[in-house]
Amino acid sequence: MYDALVIGGGVSGLYAAYLLRQAGLSVEVLEARDRLGGRLHTVYTPDGHPVDLGGQWVGPQHTRVLRWVEAHRIPLHRTHTAGKNLLILPGGRMRSYQGTIPRLPVGALLDLGWGLERFKRMAKQVSVTHPWHLTRPAWEEETLAAWMRRQFRSELARQTFSVGLATVLGCEPEEVSLWHTLFYVQSAGSLEALIETEGGAQERKFTQGAASLVASIAEKVPYRLLTPVQRVTWGPGGVQVSVASGEKLAARSLIVAIPPALQLRIEWDPPLPPLYAQLSQRMPMGSVTKVVAIYDKPYWREKGLSGHVLRLEGALRLTFDTSPPDGSYGQITGFAVGHLARSLLHLSPDERLAFFQREMEGLFGRAPRWLYQKTWADEPYSGGCYVGFFGPGGWRYVGRALREPLPPIYWAGTERATTWMGYMEGAFAAAEAAVQSLGVRVSP
Repeated sequence: MYDALVIGGGVSGLYAAYLLRQAGLSVEVLEARDRLGGRLHTVYTPDGHPVDLGGQWVGPQHTRVLRWVEAHRIPLHRTHTAGKNLLILPGGRMRSYQGTIPRLPVGALLDLGWGLERFKRMAKQVSVTHPWHLTRPAWEEETLAAWMRRQFRSELARQTFSVGLATVLGCEPEEVSLWHTLFYVQSAGSLEALIETEGGAQERKFTQGAASLVASIAEKVPYRLLTPVQRVTWGPGGVQVSVASGEKLAARSLIVAIPPALQLRIEWDPPLPPLYAQLSQRMPMGSVTKVVAIYDKPYWREKGLSGHVLRLEGALRLTFDTSPPDGSYGQITGFAVGHLARSLLHLSPDERLAFFQREMEGLFGRAPRWLYQKTWADEPYSGGCYVGFFGPGGWRYVGRALREPLPPIYWAGTERATTWMGYMEGAFAAAEAAVQSLGVRVSP
């Protein structure tokens, strides 16, 4: 009889297990994959360079993660931002700019600025602790796209806003509710914190890959790989967990640290209450393909370019220079999001790789030495990336089920976080909240 079992070996599940172990409780993490990390996934080039195909960035507001990183001496480095960014307009017209806001024509720039200011004021009206308390019900009844059509007169302003928000959310404005988008921004504290590199969520990168964070937690907790959970029997006396091997494990409590969209892949006895079952149906995962190109050197810097490209049309809409701090080789990371990522799902991984090879060559003028792509919809134990999201009515009707435990069942994972939902910081915060719900004190 364990004190607790944890389903899911991402950083939220691992960190929850660590906190429980620190409190002297017996715990084990059950992970279905052959690796730990969940939506963090580091691979290595033939030269041994780390390539993050999942989460990779840490911002100055990510205090929980930074405390862990500092305590365990995990190296980080700043994302390269020096030089000119490129804006590629429809039709291939190109403009350079610096800072976060691209250099649009004056009318479109003013339209974008007014829309951003209004959007930021609206976000402050959303509660991150009780977002199902709707202070503005109409904002939960429409999509982000519907609001954008009313707000922006300029098509260029609308496209720019759309690319920025879609890349952050991992879905299209037509899919997500306005209220959820505002919550997502507010959970980060501000729009600037969410989208900016310097001073924002993309400021620093794990020098040795995000695997260094995963390994630093995993070495402190017991876990099992290739252990899919098939059935959970639960009640006042605790839980019995049946795994694919046929083994049954018993525990007083269970922490579920998987995306809500996947929780109905487990058979629950008795069945989860209808609200929790509906949550699994109403919170789909985003669609993201991450592409990483490796070059012999960051040659774009010699041309005064930052490696940051914002593209209003095409599959790869956003790129960053994620090269190592010494510039010993070049690395560009790009994202295809939403319907653009889904439109390529009919291709095999090799065909997608060839497609993105052409995309990178078109953007940067050279063929990379190595190219990696990861389409997260291919991952059966993620179902997509970066995070689950709500369409209209989601927070109103099933939002409570994200946070409210069903003792002896408790919820972790970045979707459950009140702060920095969708990020490693949110994964840490949700783990803390789950452990505290068990009555375990968490030290700051």
